Amino acid sequence: MAINPDVLATALQDLAPGYSELFSLWHPLMERIVSKGNIDRASLKGPFREFVVVTDGPGTVTQVLTGSEVIAGGRAQNARRGDTFAPRLIYAFDVPGKDMAEANGENDLAKIIKRYPELALSDFHERISDQVAGGNSTAGVGGFLTLNGDQNYNPQGTARNGVFEFAPPATQVDTVFNLLKTGGAGGLAGWHNQFGQVTSFATDGRATMRQAYYAASRQGSKTSGPVDLLLGDETSYLNYIDDLDDQVRVMKVEGDKAPPQLRQGIPFMEADFFLEQSISDGITAGNFTTGGSNNGVIYMLKTDTWHIYTLGHDSGMETKGDFAVRGPIRIPEQDMWRYEYVLNMGMYCDQLRANGVVTGAAIP
Repeated sequence: MAINPDVLATALQDLAPGYSELFSLWHPLMERIVSKGNIDRASLKGPFREFVVVTDGPGTVTQVLTGSEVIAGGRAQNARRGDTFAPRLIYAFDVPGKDMAEANGENDLAKIIKRYPELALSDFHERISDQVAGGNSTAGVGGFLTLNGDQNYNPQGTARNGVFEFAPPATQVDTVFNLLKTGGAGGLAGWHNQFGQVTSFATDGRATMRQAYYAASRQGSKTSGPVDLLLGDETSYLNYIDDLDDQVRVMKVEGDKAPPQLRQGIPFMEADFFLEQSISDGITAGNFTTGGSNNGVIYMLKTDTWHIYTLGHDSGMETKGDFAVRGPIRIPEQDMWRYEYVLNMGMYCDQLRANGVVTGAAIP
């Protein structure tokens, strides 16, 4: 019995939520943002989101010695508005009518799902991961945010700087989320990422990592806690393991739908340190060029300061934008049925100084 294109679409709709959840478990940053509840679904009324950045307290303190002092009032203007856009990305793949006609029952349906939709979604996930970590915009997802400050991303027709600069705070001059960093003329005080550069891992690797970790952890609100996630290239990661020697303790990404050995990490201070192959691939591709970043990159993230949002309301039309499935659509003049995965998602950070980056840790 041949498989109807709508039957395949129904199977995809049923499986898609689990696949999307698997991506969040596979990508530690996404998983932690979602687990902390920092995700808004379809709540925007326009193409972009504004958010408030507060880098200092709103008032002043007056010491009372005699009781006749005039209490200084007023309001310090330490709040600024940043903004962020959600790119709309559509991954389309075609299933030949011949394959569906030759299919016979549930077993063949499972094979078709393995051959087309699963591979397509896995490829889409990998492209997003590469873009976030390394800024690999050649993969067609250059509108999605990148952490790599050596690269731009383009969500709505205008290029924007990647989030992390590989330089000390006083010399950071990029505009990120439409806010000029601390080092720029008229820049926002406190709007920068922490930074550390390793001479060689054997010499000052762990010391530099600790310094950047504490510099980021003590920033932000008291309730946000310390930096809790590190993502590093393979060589930096292995240098850290070698330096630990017999003190290594491996931890895993957990979850009912996460296959064993999906991702493994090791503790660093109060954070979990994961190997991020996308950073290694980005270094090999030449996407990292400044501040020693071509010799290793370790992102230090306080995930409580990160947020995700999606656009879209109608599952049957524009979709909800969270790797949603759309189709089937008959391709004119071809015996093909097209299916689409739709991602309309944005990310932003509202306390940049509570995050950091370390370069050069790939040097032995």
